[in-house]
Parts: sequence; structure tokens; C-alpha cells
Amino acid sequence: MSDSQIESDIRFLAGELPHRGPNTQNERAAAQYIHERLRAFVPDAAIDDFYSIENHKYLFAAYYGEFFFVAVIAWWFPRAALCYGAAVFLAYLAEFSGYLLLGRLLPSFETQNVAARVLAERPGRLFVVTAHYDSGKASFLSRPRVAPWLRAAHLTAVACMAMVVISCATDAVGLFELTALRYDVVARWGAVVYLAVAAALLLHCEHAGEFVPGAIGNASGVAVLLELARRFSKNPLGTADVWFVATGSKESWMNGIRHFVTTHDLDRETTYVLNVAHVGAGSLHYTTREGMLHAFPCSREMVASANAVAAAHGALPCRLRHAPSDAAVALARGIKTMSIVGLDRHALPPHWNRHTDTPEQCDFDQVQRAADFAEAVLQRLSAEQ
Repeated sequence: MSDSQIESDIRFLAGELPHRGPNTQNERAAAQYIHERLRAFVPDAAIDDFYSIENHKYLFAAYYGEFFFVAVIAWWFPRAALCYGAAVFLAYLAEFSGYLLLGRLLPSFETQNVAARVLAERPGRLFVVTAHYDSGKASFLSRPRVAPWLRAAHLTAVACMAMVVISCATDAVGLFELTALRYDVVARWGAVVYLAVAAALLLHCEHAGEFVPGAIGNASGVAVLLELARRFSKNPLGTADVWFVATGSKESWMNGIRHFVTTHDLDRETTYVLNVAHVGAGSLHYTTREGMLHAFPCSREMVASANAVAAAHGALPCRLRHAPSDAAVALARGIKTMSIVGLDRHALPPHWNRHTDTPEQCDFDQVQRAADFAEAVLQRLSAEQ
């Protein structure tokens, strides 16, 4: 594939299609395009249909709202509120890490992954290249002055949830029962107010938000995936199978990658996942840790391979903490994973979920360099087997 094909892929996905919102017909059209492109050089390509929740903002708003009921119950039954609040808090932490719990109760709609396989003659390892192909929504939360503060705002929300639970515990044992001011009650309701505002903001952003073209995020990553599929179909790795998985419904909280890792029996010792995202702008990076809440360490072997070839491709190491990533879902399940990403000076993907994320903002030469870097990482990783 030449640079012109990379540009053609991005212009179709983020130009001819106005958006690729999760669970939409445009997302389906993008999946069919990717499927046809893969079939041109990898006959073993297929669309994997599944169902996913429509959006995660309703889900997280529901979790935040639950703590109002926890606080109300604590007036009369603090021990029951403690147990209920702790259960909701733990469920939220699991859901945020990509495990579907209360999300199973929300309406689900059809979406799909697109997968292809290039098999080796003597496979000892499995390399999985992933890139999500759906696009997100522009909202208040994705504004340039707001987005850098999202992680801090989320950590505050987590602290508020913990505060509600802790205040129920102090209430249950009567720690502040004889004080003039019930500090635990004040802290509890202060935390509930913050969570209520956060829930209202999420609901507003979901209703007022508009889908974006998604050239950088993540048509550029898909273009890299297609280029790698073309290259490895011509020159397969002798000792590693390579799977290419374009994941759908990522913007509804990583549903595509979660479906993939839960429906495939992946050997955690021999499977390596390379996630490619937002490489069409910003500085090219590879991740050493990922996760907005907990910083999961990336695969030491993959990072070592990236370290060895990074200088030749102008790539830098980073910790991806300020934006959700498909890789974090795989890392949370103990799968060896690393991402190649483009980041701005705020350690965020450039034009992240904004209407400015168009093909005109995309650096097609950098997308080509990202493909070269990804290929070099996998080649070196295969050689070190």
C-alpha cells in the first residue's frame, strides 16, 4: 500500500462517511469497507457481529446516582448502606476497567468487529493488531480547555464514592455521634452533590453531543492496521500468527475489544496485543503504562522491542493516563499489550472527539511512519522468540 492508499482509506472512513458512531449504520458501513479491504490480501477475513450497550455515559451516570440512594439509606440503616455502597463502588471499579456488570441491564444494539488472520508455518506466538474504527461525540467534555482535566475530575468522583462508603462506616460505628457537627454526614452529602453534578453533566453531554468524523481517532489507526495486513500477507512472520482486529463500539466503552478478549481463549504467555490509535497527528509514542484509574504496566517484552527500534522511527515512550484505551481492557485481564499512539502536549490524542478531527488535520506521512514502527516492533518481537 502506498501513501495514497493510506490517504484513501482515511478519506473514505472520515470523509465519505460523516461519522462512524457506535451501533449506527455508518459504523456498519465502515466495517464492510474494512472487511472488503482486508479480503483483498487476507482471504481469512470475517465480520463478527455482537451486541453492545449504546453508550457508557448513561451507565456511569446511573452508578453516580446510586450513591444518592446510599446516602438516603444511611439516615436509618448505616450498616445496610455501607454494604450496598461498597458493592456499588466495587462494581463501578470493575465496570470502568472493562468488565460488564450492571451494563448488562441496559439496552443492547448490534455492532461488529472485523478480523483477519495471517498464519505462520511454525507458530509459537500470537500477535494481535487492534484498532478501533468507530468515532466518538464532540461535547463539553472534549473541549480543549476541559479535556486535560477529565482524569482529575474522574479521580475526584472516585474519591467521592469512597467518601460516601467511608462515611457510612463511621456512621455505623458512631464515630461522630457525640460531636457538635456530624462531619461524616457533611462529607457524605458533599460527595453526593459532586456525583449528582457529574451524572447530570454526563447526561447532558450524551444528549447534546454530536458524532465527529474521526480521521485521527481512529481512521488513522485503521489505515495502519490495513497496511500491516497487506505487508504481513506478503511476508508472513515465520514463528508467529498475526491477527488483525478492527474493533467496533469502542466509544461506548471499549465494547469491541472486550468482546474479542472474552470470546477467544487467548494464551496469556504467548499472546501479544498491539493497539494502534490516533497516530494521524501529534507526536508518535508507545506506551509503557496505561489506564485512567490504575496504571497497568505494558508488556516488558513489547516495550523492550519498541525501545530498540524507536529512535529510527521518531517514537517516544509515554504513560497513557488521560484518555480511555482499548489496551487497558486487555491489560486488566493479564494479556501482554502495548499501544502506539499520537499525543499532543497535554498527553491527549490531538483533536480528540472534536469536529476538527477531519482528514485535513491528518498527517498521512506520520501514519506511514506509524505503520513502519509497528512492523519493526513485531518483527523484532518475533525474532526474539
